[in-house]
Amino acid sequence: MSSANRNVRIGVVYHGSIVHEEVLDRRIDVTIGLRAGSTIQIPVKQYPDFPDSIDLLAIENNQFHLVVPADPAARIGLRGAGTTETKTIKGKRAIPIETAAGGSVSIGDVSIMFQFVRADSQPTMTHERVVLRIGLVYDERLISDRIFPDVKGVSIGTEKVNSIVLPEEDYQGPPISFTNHKDGSVTMRCAANMKVKMAVDGSPMELKDLMGKGKARQEGNDIIAHFGLGTRGRAQMGQHTILFQVVKQTVIVPAFAARSTLARITSPFLGEPTWTVSFLTSLLLVGGVVGQAILFQSSTGKYLGKAKSDEELAHSTYEVQVEQKEEIKPEEEDKEPEKESQEIVPVEVKAKEKAKEKEKAADKAPDKAPDKPISTGKAIDPEENKRQARAAITKNSIAGALLAAGGASTKLFGDAGDGEDGTVVAKTFGGAAGGDKGEGPGGGLKLAGGGGGGGTMEKVKTGGAKGFGERKADDVKVEAKKEEAAVKVNLSAGEMSGGEGEGKGEVAKVIARKNSAVQRCYEMALKDSPDLSGKVKVMFTVGTAGTITEVSVGGATGSFEDCIKSKFSAIRGLPILPSPQSFSQSYVFSKN
Repeated sequence: MSSANRNVRIGVVYHGSIVHEEVLDRRIDVTIGLRAGSTIQIPVKQYPDFPDSIDLLAIENNQFHLVVPADPAARIGLRGAGTTETKTIKGKRAIPIETAAGGSVSIGDVSIMFQFVRADSQPTMTHERVVLRIGLVYDERLISDRIFPDVKGVSIGTEKVNSIVLPEEDYQGPPISFTNHKDGSVTMRCAANMKVKMAVDGSPMELKDLMGKGKARQEGNDIIAHFGLGTRGRAQMGQHTILFQVVKQTVIVPAFAARSTLARITSPFLGEPTWTVSFLTSLLLVGGVVGQAILFQSSTGKYLGKAKSDEELAHSTYEVQVEQKEEIKPEEEDKEPEKESQEIVPVEVKAKEKAKEKEKAADKAPDKAPDKPISTGKAIDPEENKRQARAAITKNSIAGALLAAGGASTKLFGDAGDGEDGTVVAKTFGGAAGGDKGEGPGGGLKLAGGGGGGGTMEKVKTGGAKGFGERKADDVKVEAKKEEAAVKVNLSAGEMSGGEGEGKGEVAKVIARKNSAVQRCYEMALKDSPDLSGKVKVMFTVGTAGTITEVSVGGATGSFEDCIKSKFSAIRGLPILPSPQSFSQSYVFSKN
């Protein structure tokens, strides 16, 4: 095994107990003790009587050498060493131990054991830095020795925030602080009564001399001193003595070869077999998920997309068919015909009017049933259909005879005849020979205006047991209230404007099918405003989904405007346009 592939394992035994054990993977000079600059620093609080510093190993030509202790009572033991001849290294006697397997050094109560163990070769590099070294002496014993290389501010006092905390029973004064600068210099701030002494350029000076040479200055009750590399000094804080020094520290650290960014990222995953397997497994899992997503999209995803488009096409076709049927069928439900109001008129007037109506009906009666109406392609007003149907029933059926003025329903009851105490109900509707006098069988009821049925029912006076007597003319009769004439409206739709391309013609066709719906909005508006007429312009936008996204109406207000907007917003079946396009459609409304 070559020396480059070996690390040194060190164990420290003090008073029969192991106080430290460490494996050094760098080839550096090794010292052990309480001093802060030691390679292996022993805790002062736990082992205050441990030696300040013991030189153990020295490096020359990248080879370890065991330093021979200056104490003649010290004992050295080596295992497997090829030679024990000493040589001088850095002013100290040392023995080459690269060929040895291990050994030990005993100095008083301290025993240090070392052993070479297998290790991978690692290149190193030497780094030097300027550090602040602070020691704390109490009762003439060094109880703390520390180095502060990367701390900007160091303070000593009785507060918990201080870097070194002193017991309050030993010191009650102000703290002392040190500030490290990037150039390696240090600024100290302390009280003037701390008996500061400093050695600058090798010569110790009192505070008065330091202030005379400009190395320190006084601000109030504080002293501020600025010093650099090689300066050492001391200050008194009660029973504690503070030792401070600015020294240069040599640090040997591993030298890593320059690597690319990709190598630095992947090295944690590929450096260890466990991480490598985990990393590759994760990649396979991610690749599997991505592959499954691609396969799903290429098969099931395309099928679902096609099914959705077919469903949307069928839905839009259904909406177009429903709209076309709506143009033919009236949207409003038929209302029950209002009962005709009746008023009472004299019987003589009723009979004359009945006769005139019969003559007019005979003149207008058609010889044959009218032919079926021929469709002209125009929308038929449902209210107009109702009015025509009622007129036909009144004119051509028996129900009309009962409903007409002077018909059989005009008057059903009358005053009682002679010999009768109360109201009577007619027993018959008259005979074939019934005349103005009401003569004939069945004496209680007759049809006004002669026999044959078709007149109004009324009471007659009975004359004795035979039940015959002269008819007493009633003072009033019932006459049907004439129905108000229906209002007819006209709608004139102008040519649609706006838009471009082939889609404009298809949009115009769909909008034209909504003319009757717009006309119904006008008819409903006439109920509130009978004099309403004029020109209305509808501006609308057709989106890319075949629907109308925006609607505005000019020339109409209130419920009339809202009705037109709702009709346009409900339009479906418009063409799919590549981009939203705006159109305008004008209408002229008037009534006859």
